Amino acid sequence: MRPPPAIWAPGAQVLGYTLERQLGQGGFGTVYLARCEGQPCAVKMLHLPRVGDRAEREVSILARLHHPNVVKILGHGYWPVAEPHFAVIAMEYVDGRPLDAWAGEENPTARQVADVVLGVARALAATHADGVVHRDVKEANVMVRTSDGLAKLVDFGIGDYEGARSLTQDILPPGTLNYRSPEAWRFLRSHRDVPGARFTAGPSDDLWALGLVLYRLLTARVPFDGPDPHTLTEAILNLAPTPPHEANDRVPRALGDVCTRLLEKTPEARTPSAQAVCASLEEALRDADATWELPLCDAYDEDSATTEGGGDSFEKWRHQPRHRPRRGKRASPRRQPALAGNAALAAGGGAPFQGTTVRVSSWRGRPFRAWAVLALVLFAMGAVLVRWAPRTSGPAPARQEVAPSGKSPQGGLAAAPTGPEAIAAAVALPAMLQEDSATVMIQTTQTPLPQHPSKPMKKGMSVMARAVGTVAACATIGCPGPQVRPPPPPEPCPVGAVKAMGKLKIELEDKHPAPFVLSRPHFISVREGPTELILAGPWADMPSNTVLSGRLIVRDRVYGRLTWATTPKGDSFPVCMEVYAEEGARGMAREPGDDSPSSARIFTVAYVKAVGGFE
Repeated sequence: MRPPPAIWAPGAQVLGYTLERQLGQGGFGTVYLARCEGQPCAVKMLHLPRVGDRAEREVSILARLHHPNVVKILGHGYWPVAEPHFAVIAMEYVDGRPLDAWAGEENPTARQVADVVLGVARALAATHADGVVHRDVKEANVMVRTSDGLAKLVDFGIGDYEGARSLTQDILPPGTLNYRSPEAWRFLRSHRDVPGARFTAGPSDDLWALGLVLYRLLTARVPFDGPDPHTLTEAILNLAPTPPHEANDRVPRALGDVCTRLLEKTPEARTPSAQAVCASLEEALRDADATWELPLCDAYDEDSATTEGGGDSFEKWRHQPRHRPRRGKRASPRRQPALAGNAALAAGGGAPFQGTTVRVSSWRGRPFRAWAVLALVLFAMGAVLVRWAPRTSGPAPARQEVAPSGKSPQGGLAAAPTGPEAIAAAVALPAMLQEDSATVMIQTTQTPLPQHPSKPMKKGMSVMARAVGTVAACATIGCPGPQVRPPPPPEPCPVGAVKAMGKLKIELEDKHPAPFVLSRPHFISVREGPTELILAGPWADMPSNTVLSGRLIVRDRVYGRLTWATTPKGDSFPVCMEVYAEEGARGMAREPGDDSPSSARIFTVAYVKAVGGFE
């Protein structure tokens, strides 16, 4: 089970660092762009119960490594100080892109690839010289700085060194399945039934992984592949990869040979050290000619801006191996001539709208009489009173939107959570303060939506009377604008949230009841910050009593943004959901009794809405 991610809002203070925005998520933590004394830095927050010894291990490794191609540590600690739940590691901020994104967008030349891989090899040489093995060399763990193209090796959380305690009890150490060396797979096969057997990764394992990275950079293909882990392992152990300069004729032979030597099946035949890799790359670069300046892949042209079609499918398949993959930025789709009435829409990249043009006259500058405002408000308040009459006269019936059921496919190849679909593991504490002493029961059966208690009619009448009186007075004598706190700014969904909800057959814009407390409906006091709601009844493939975690934002209403779900069985995944009041408005109404800017009284009955981004 993975705990929910850290959901700190921009501006949150952690050990003197001001968090600005989320940079990424991994299997054990969330990384934020932060500032300290005006300087940018990357702050990684790791959930202590989940991360175990990895935080201390990463700190101890980074503290001993000082190299321009290795990310630099700036500080570390535990937070909150009084009762720590997170390990906090502050590192230099690398303003750039992961290696695979850099290659896909830039379509680099052989010289550019050699320069970047030389930087990674230098980082590994320094790492190995200090007795450290990275154990997770891959494109996602190399950042290419935008300003000068410098490569930085990052994420030493599963690194190893002599005397370090084992992170797992498995035969193989933590790592990414596709990047494991042949010697690791051979050890696993020969020691599968040996109690206590442990494979120890060494520098040669890092070099094998570096060879895989270089191969993909040169050819945009993987050297070994298979439809399942068994077939992939067989290929790694027994098949020789096509040399890079044969798979892609734009790869210089000298650079292809460097890669081929890194992919030898045994450590003895492989390039002996990262320092030797550096020497080979430097020698190849000294002899580089004009062919090293050509992009390694074909660029996208205008005809490839949209989905390619036409042609005989068999012929396209037969000739596919002869074609170089494409990289770089795609060309913009060809624009069709826009109709005069749709020029603005066409300029925005949309298709011309075929329909009736409606001319709307502007009322700006025309007189607007006070009696008209008053009449309009009286009419609106009457409609509100009618809308609320059933709710205030008695309990409302339970309501529930039901989606079709089904099973969501689960699967993955990696031995440890990695990559963009791997979600953060930092957890936030609930901030709900109940006003009564009622016991909160987490039921294991389907829970009906709690009934709303009767509310006095006079509350609705008094609200209407105050509103009408205020508007009438303002229409007569004029009033300053209301002192309101604007709703929170838009935010993107967590990585993988929309995809996870789609697998559960939860459609965007659907709503479902999810109270703050599974007990009789009542008022509670809440504070701005982390919170939890409980799903009332199953929602598509999401089971009843699933805990939805997120944060509350206190404004003139109390807004809720939920980013993580944990089922009663312990399965966890990201979500993207907004909290809605029972009457249908976004956010919860503030009840009288607490006018604080950071806390409020709200009703326990709520709905959650699946969204593709927070408004």
